[in-house]
Amino acid sequence: MRVLHVEQNIDGTVGGSHRALVDLAVRSPKNGYEPVVLFHQANRHVEELRSAGVEVHVFEEEIQREKSVRRAGGLRKRLDFLGAIRRRRNWIRELRADVVFLNNSPLLGYDDWLPASWLAGRPCITFAMGDASMPSRVARRVARHFAHVIAISQYMGDAMVNCGVPADRLTIVPLGVDLARLRAAANGDRAAMRASLGVRDDEVLAVMVGNVRAWKGQHVVLDAMLHLKPEVLQRLQVRFVGASTGADVEYREALEAKAAEVGISSRVSFIGSRSDVPAVLAAADLALHASVIAEPFGLVVPEALALGVPVVASRFGGPGEVITPETGRLFDPAKPTELADILNELVPDTEGRVRMGNAARARADAFSVEAMVAGVQAVLKRFGRSQ
Repeated sequence: MRVLHVEQNIDGTVGGSHRALVDLAVRSPKNGYEPVVLFHQANRHVEELRSAGVEVHVFEEEIQREKSVRRAGGLRKRLDFLGAIRRRRNWIRELRADVVFLNNSPLLGYDDWLPASWLAGRPCITFAMGDASMPSRVARRVARHFAHVIAISQYMGDAMVNCGVPADRLTIVPLGVDLARLRAAANGDRAAMRASLGVRDDEVLAVMVGNVRAWKGQHVVLDAMLHLKPEVLQRLQVRFVGASTGADVEYREALEAKAAEVGISSRVSFIGSRSDVPAVLAAADLALHASVIAEPFGLVVPEALALGVPVVASRFGGPGEVITPETGRLFDPAKPTELADILNELVPDTEGRVRMGNAARARADAFSVEAMVAGVQAVLKRFGRSQ
């Protein structure tokens, strides 16, 4: 069974959806399963996959041309909409796909990849990773006809049911962490990493990993810091790890300006995209997550837990299903004072953080990449050629 995995992201960022695709393509049993990966945009995982022997195609030029036509509007846009469906049908046939597996959300692909799959006579499966809203009644009606929807959390599963996806065509499969790979990547000199980040031995390092953009909530952390007790603020160092591209650069610059204005620049730093994120996380005393829009899952949460780092996260969406009272704390990102209260509690409590970190490692085992691969493969087997 040749499974065409389609990653549709085109905003220049690389996140959890890419990592899940790579893990599925590389880690899935090859008996009866042949992955083919199609990216809408080139990214750092292309060579990683090819080096692992996976067939990879990048259709960035074609997708950019379609985007340009749609921006122009008018009759050309309406005609190219039909052309996009035809092109995808042809791609499915040319790549000899038995199953089309969309890697993002029903919101992406319901209007082109899904009808293209119908025309090609192939089942179309989709992850429900991203925005769970559907823009119209027509979109909801069409999206109900995916052959199967794999939701990465109960939160996303409930959202899909609310959009009309039949329960018998929905499966919950949480995203998985390659625990061995992650821990090996983090196995370095913790003290040296902290020193390179400008953190003293007597300071508490809180790390927030994620692309720097407004919905990720970096501003919530800055707002919370304004409500910390003075002695807590003087012990805390916050490092924001993640890229900012396009319009997000303006958001990051505004955050940096605000930190300077309120006098906490010496406590925070935006260190950009890093290739050594596991080592940075492993050097932390706390991991922060503050998305103001409910996160479908939040892969960084089980990653931090796997490295023995307690997590303080938004209680909404996927993180609330991963974190337990023994491994972290949850708060309402609309109320920065709640985050401040948690930091006022945890920053001085070294023993409490250690206990939580020990429990975190055990909790992460429930979100292994092996469990994710097995869950997805169980769904794919329903659509084998014999069916």
